[in-house]
Amino acid sequence: MAPNLLRKAGQAVALNAVANWTTLIGSFLSVVVIARILTPEEYGVFVMALMVVMLPEVLASGTLGDALVQRKDLRPGHVNSVFLQSILIAIVSWGVLILLAPWIASAFGEPTVAPVLIVTGAILPIGAIMSVPAAILQKDLRYKEITVIDIVGTVSAAVIGIILALVWRNEWALVGMELSRRVIRLIGFVYFAKWVPRTQSSWSDFHELVRFNLANGASKILQIFDQVLPKTLIGMTLGSHAVGVFNLPERLFQQANQALISPFAAVAMPVASAMQDNRENLHRAMDSAIRMSALLAYPTFMGAFIVAPLAIPVVFGEQWAPSVPIFQIYMVIGLRAPITSIILGVFRGVGRPDVVVWITLTSIIATAVLLAFTYQYGLVAIALSLLAKQVITFVLSTWLVQRVVGFTVMRQLIAGSSAFFASCVMGLVVWLFMDFVPHGTHALLHVIAAIILGALVYPVALYFFMPRLGRDILRGVRILLSGKPREALRTLRGSLSERMA
Repeated sequence: MAPNLLRKAGQAVALNAVANWTTLIGSFLSVVVIARILTPEEYGVFVMALMVVMLPEVLASGTLGDALVQRKDLRPGHVNSVFLQSILIAIVSWGVLILLAPWIASAFGEPTVAPVLIVTGAILPIGAIMSVPAAILQKDLRYKEITVIDIVGTVSAAVIGIILALVWRNEWALVGMELSRRVIRLIGFVYFAKWVPRTQSSWSDFHELVRFNLANGASKILQIFDQVLPKTLIGMTLGSHAVGVFNLPERLFQQANQALISPFAAVAMPVASAMQDNRENLHRAMDSAIRMSALLAYPTFMGAFIVAPLAIPVVFGEQWAPSVPIFQIYMVIGLRAPITSIILGVFRGVGRPDVVVWITLTSIIATAVLLAFTYQYGLVAIALSLLAKQVITFVLSTWLVQRVVGFTVMRQLIAGSSAFFASCVMGLVVWLFMDFVPHGTHALLHVIAAIILGALVYPVALYFFMPRLGRDILRGVRILLSGKPREALRTLRGSLSERMA
């Protein structure tokens, strides 16, 4: 069973990666275009509203469905119970937001937040309905269908967002883009899961899920609170412009994380759930997931850190230049993502969301204490405090996963070490190029040349730290340059499959 599950998980990772890379391209292009049309203030107004909606959304659509993925003996009554709870929470929460919108806008000092918040709240019932069929597909590792949904939803929303930005030229374009993405995904999940909402459920169905839901819900609420706390403080003290400047690098980081880490993190919970009674296979799957995600994440984050000072003003416009140091700090934060993102899914998969609660509580306390001392010094100081917080939670998370599932700290660190050192070599070469080769008036070409140089140097550096994989990558590149892309893809896929097994 374990080899078949690992093979199915590997296919799910590959499909999820295709979806995430496609959505990354679509999302990135839409962000580039819209960021050159809208101002940081307009971005900030939308972000303020979205931050508020995210808190009830995590209960309505981001928590209860996990119980369907985690539970082995799933019954129709469980599915119906989750649907009823989700839609009830969503409707009540939206009503509360409508009533409180004027006061929330007043707290931010931005009256325009109120109508945006009311309309954006529509994502709550949409997400509540979507959560059940999405959980059904995820539990069955049906990532082929999920891939189609993600690609169609993101690309369609990106096109809609750009059109609305060109027509309206304000924050309502972002609202329309977000709502359209949710609606399209809802239609896709319902269609592929062949799911019809039903209400037949019993008290025992609810009771059997409640323990996991309470712990998982608490952990996710705390995670969202930890995520929005810095931007909430920025919005209440520095205004919408500062929120917009801070949000752009965070958004880019989240998109990169979604493309590079999420394909592995997304299957961590269902795989850990299936392997929770076989720790040896679970450790092997965790080792492979960390190693493979690090191969993509480390060079991307390292390279982005180096090219950011030139790339961000060129790509997004000079009005976003203050985001550069914040973006660079987020790239440093990203270096811990291949480990921590997978760890959180494993905790939930083995039925220990309570551990995630303690990690998140620690994170919130560290965030609050560090922000209390740094927020008055500006956005860069706030970003540095978040980096310090991530170091604290990284140490705690790696120690706890060793305690809970027996996967040692040393093994976690070693799993991605080769990719890290190869990325350092690549980063040094790219930095020397950026620093010593003048770009004159062709800044964009200089950035593109630096990216190409990094893409060429990295597999060569990887050759010295992971000789077998390095040889396979170089062989694949040679085959690709000879005009045989399918054969090159088969070579690389075979090499990576061996390392996932």
